[in-house]
Amino acid sequence: MPARWHALRPHPEQRRLWTEAKRFAVVPAGRRSGKTEIAKRRLVCGLPAKKPWSDPRYFAAAPTREQAKRVYWNDIKALVPGKWVKKVYESDLCVTTKYKSELWVLGMDRPERIEGTPWDGGVLDEYANMKPNAWTENIRPALADRAGWCWFVGVPEGLNHYKDLADYAGSGSDADWGLYRWNSSGILPAAEIEAARRVMDPRTFRQEFEASFEGSTGRAYYAYNSKRHEDSSISVNKRLKLFVCCDFNVGLSVWEVVQADKGRVQVVDEIALRDTNTLEMGRLVLSKYGSHTEGIAVYGDSAGMNRSTAGKSDYAILYELGLRDQRIGRANPPVRDRVNSVNALLENADGEARLFHHPRCAHLKKDLETVEWLSNGGLDKSNSERTHATDALGYFVEREYPLRIDRPDPGMRFYK
Repeated sequence: MPARWHALRPHPEQRRLWTEAKRFAVVPAGRRSGKTEIAKRRLVCGLPAKKPWSDPRYFAAAPTREQAKRVYWNDIKALVPGKWVKKVYESDLCVTTKYKSELWVLGMDRPERIEGTPWDGGVLDEYANMKPNAWTENIRPALADRAGWCWFVGVPEGLNHYKDLADYAGSGSDADWGLYRWNSSGILPAAEIEAARRVMDPRTFRQEFEASFEGSTGRAYYAYNSKRHEDSSISVNKRLKLFVCCDFNVGLSVWEVVQADKGRVQVVDEIALRDTNTLEMGRLVLSKYGSHTEGIAVYGDSAGMNRSTAGKSDYAILYELGLRDQRIGRANPPVRDRVNSVNALLENADGEARLFHHPRCAHLKKDLETVEWLSNGGLDKSNSERTHATDALGYFVEREYPLRIDRPDPGMRFYK
């Protein structure tokens, strides 16, 4: 083998990545920890493999062509044994071999480059910086004909599509997928790690050197941590009332189903439909929980009391369906009050968590992880998929667990 194949120090997680040979491997790892080096070697090792077809084809891809060339091209040429090489195409960034296999270096700034021909395998490096739909729309279909493999390599970059893929791979629900994660300290010298720690803020250090998926500093629900607040053991308690928390929306409607007991709030279910209406959502709630003996109470956006396109208010529609226990304020609380109330349930000043959700509440989890503040003090609603679940839950939480302390005024007769 060429001299470029220098020995690597054994690392347990890297060895597991290599030996398990999952079809799809998600590899979030710290900076300078060997993830790209292993990916290069995986690609080269595939070149002499015999296939049922005469033209095996592999790719090494990065967010841009220039980046892919800088990271991969020279090393690939140095790693491929000279006796394997048939021809090197410098302008196309392609190596062809005597085994009739090809190894291409591509940029995913134009993911359509990968379409039109079948692929046997490849590496997506710095996947977090690629277009979110590139995998499902461009790359995955190109691997289908030959049951091709793919590695997703890189450093985490916030709570984006890379985290979604890592969560899926780590769930164990799909045998084709594997999650392989290691930090830089297992590879780099301790002095280098400490030097980085001294000049980085904690969040950036965790992301860059510990492969941690970190939300931005502007996270609205900063107290949320899925490892702490997600609980698969949650189920409906037949002895407790159900609370349905509503946020009315035209495109995606998301309602949360909640129960509370002795200060502990559990989100037991999530009902989400696209291009729907209040009548359809209400019927779905009743089809699932209409027989609940302790009854159902409705919380939600006060704007739902206005007339809808059907000529009736959203709450009037729910009332006619039989959902008559409606606990709706005359006006919505300030957004920050609502968010602060949710954060207080996620973790109070004593470090106690009182709000938990079932894993099936996917929109709620995504909201809690990704919704951010804008500089004007409002929530970022630029993503039409976001804020609906947390808004719905927030109406209930702020009403039943407000941060304010109401004290009666002796000069007034009535209180509400």
